[in-house]
Amino acid sequence: MEEQFVRQNEQKERDEASTAPANVPAPMVERAFRLLDLLSTTEEGLTLSELARALHASKGSVHGLLRTLESIGAIEPGERRRFVLGSRIYDLAQSYQDRVGDSARLRRLAMPAMHRLATSSGETVCLGRIEQKGVRIIEYVVDEEKALHIAAPRGLRVPLLAAATGACVLASWPVEERTTFLHASPLPRFTARSLTDSQHYLERVEEVSRTGIGFDYEEYLDGVNAVCVPIYGPGRVLVALLWIVGFASRWKDAALQLTAQQLQTEAAAISQAFIQSAHNGWEKQGR
Repeated sequence: MEEQFVRQNEQKERDEASTAPANVPAPMVERAFRLLDLLSTTEEGLTLSELARALHASKGSVHGLLRTLESIGAIEPGERRRFVLGSRIYDLAQSYQDRVGDSARLRRLAMPAMHRLATSSGETVCLGRIEQKGVRIIEYVVDEEKALHIAAPRGLRVPLLAAATGACVLASWPVEERTTFLHASPLPRFTARSLTDSQHYLERVEEVSRTGIGFDYEEYLDGVNAVCVPIYGPGRVLVALLWIVGFASRWKDAALQLTAQQLQTEAAAISQAFIQSAHNGWEKQGR
């Protein structure tokens, strides 16, 4: 009876996999994660039979899944024919923990400066982590005394080639890499003021490379100005961006330039503190 239930369950999963919409999780992928979840709860590991029973699956299908996961290092054979999590899982977990730890440390180090900048400028201050396709906002601060300010929720991803942030990111790349990248595809037109000529954008990036400050005059959002600076980690690797966005009608000209200088000073102090924090962490770990 149990074997019949297992066969029916697996046939149902195959049918669902062939008919499910693209945005519905694939049953076999879900089963793989369920298997990894089971292995994460035990140090001794689990046998093929134990996993098959827990997953309500046949030994044959679980055996194939185990072979696939073992081939990519996600699991390893342990003692007494038991399976345990593999080194690949621990590597991924460590990478995630490092990234989360870096983000938490950046928030802690940057928050005092962000509050000072929000108060002095009266505008929205953002801290963002660099990602492949953009910059992810991990923290923001607004001047609570201002009734109207730019919304910048945590988790929002700013496109890679948005004016101020994009130029700061590309300024950290080698000249050849940024040139190839910008000539590879058309530049997005976010507003009527957006730079869409690759050569002009390259000149903008080169200017940011020299000055360390990126400006945006209503190029990403209509009616919004921005100024952005980099935050560096050990080896002068770009780890985050600090920027301010405000309404162009009230935040421009001399006020914008003054804020840029304050922003750069604060970012330099955050970078120094972040680098020192990283070195202290390495010393504790004996690296």
